[in-house]
Amino acid sequence: MRSRSLHFLLVLLISMATSYTVSAQNASRIYIEPNGWSIGTDIGMSDMWADVGTKSMMDHYGNSHYLDKVAFVGGMFGRYTVHPCFALRYMLNYGTLYATDKWNEDKAKVAPTQGDDAFQRYARNQTAKTIIFENSLLMEFTPGRMNPESKSAHRRGQFYVAAGLTYLHFENYSTIGASSQWVKTYDLHLEGQGFGQGYPPDYNRWTMAAPMALGYRWDIGQHLNLGIEFMYRMTFTDYLDGVSGKYISPVEYQLHLSPKDANIAYQVADKEVYSGYGSPNIPGNKRGNASNNDSYSTLTITFYYKVFSATHEWWH
Repeated sequence: MRSRSLHFLLVLLISMATSYTVSAQNASRIYIEPNGWSIGTDIGMSDMWADVGTKSMMDHYGNSHYLDKVAFVGGMFGRYTVHPCFALRYMLNYGTLYATDKWNEDKAKVAPTQGDDAFQRYARNQTAKTIIFENSLLMEFTPGRMNPESKSAHRRGQFYVAAGLTYLHFENYSTIGASSQWVKTYDLHLEGQGFGQGYPPDYNRWTMAAPMALGYRWDIGQHLNLGIEFMYRMTFTDYLDGVSGKYISPVEYQLHLSPKDANIAYQVADKEVYSGYGSPNIPGNKRGNASNNDSYSTLTITFYYKVFSATHEWWH
C-alpha cells in the first residue's frame, strides 16, 4: 500500500513538472509572432532631400530654422507574417514634405562669399512643400527570430530591416515672391517643362521609389506591438520639390501661359532678388541639379494588432 502511494505521488509530481514545463514553453512563445495577419498604423516626421534645402544631412538637422516648420506623415498598413523572421507589409501613407533654402542662413552669414554653396542656396531663396500619397509593399526581416527556438527569439524587443517598392503621387507647391502664399507649381512650368524643343518634357507626378527601413519594435502583449522606424525612399524623379534644371526667360511664360499665371510663374521661379543678395537670373543659369533624383525620409512610431491564425505554425 505504501509502495503504491509513493508510486502515485511520483507520477503526480512528474505530471505536474511536465505540465509546468509545457506551460512555461507556451508562455515563452507568447512573443514569437505566429503566421497570420496584423493591422496597424504609423505617424511621424518627414524630411525632403532634394535641390531645395541644405547640401548635407548635418546642416539639414543642425540649422537654427529646422524646427520652424515640421512636416508630418501618417497612414495605415496590413502585415502578413510568413515566419517569425519574415513578413510582408502593404502600407498607405499621406503627408507633407518641406524644405527651404533658409536653412542655409546660419552658414551663409558666417562666410558670405559668392562661391560658397550655403550662400548660393540661401541667396536662391526657394521654399518647397510637397503633398504625397504613397502605397508601398515591403519585405521585413527580423534576424533575431531566424530560429524561433533560440533565446534571442523570445525577447520582446527586436531590430528589423525592410525594403521594397513604393508608388507615390506628389503635388508640389512654392511661395509667391517674398510672400508666404503657397501656389501649386506643376501648371506653371517654371523651367519650361513641356514648352517644346530645347526645354525639358513635362514630368509625371506619379513615380516609383525604392524604400529602405531600419526599425526596432516591442511586443507589449500577446496581440499588440509598438515600434519606431526610420525609412528612406530614393525616388525616380527630380521634381519632388519642383526645382531641377535652369532658369528660363520670363518671355516664355508670357508666350505659353495666361497673363495671370505668367506673372505668378515669374515670381515663383526666380526669388533671388527677394533675398537681397542678387539680381534676377539670366536664362540658362542653374536653378537646381538635374543629375540627382530627389529623396525623402520618415521617422515614425508604429503600432499594430496581431490577428492570430488558427492554423498550426509550420516551422514547429
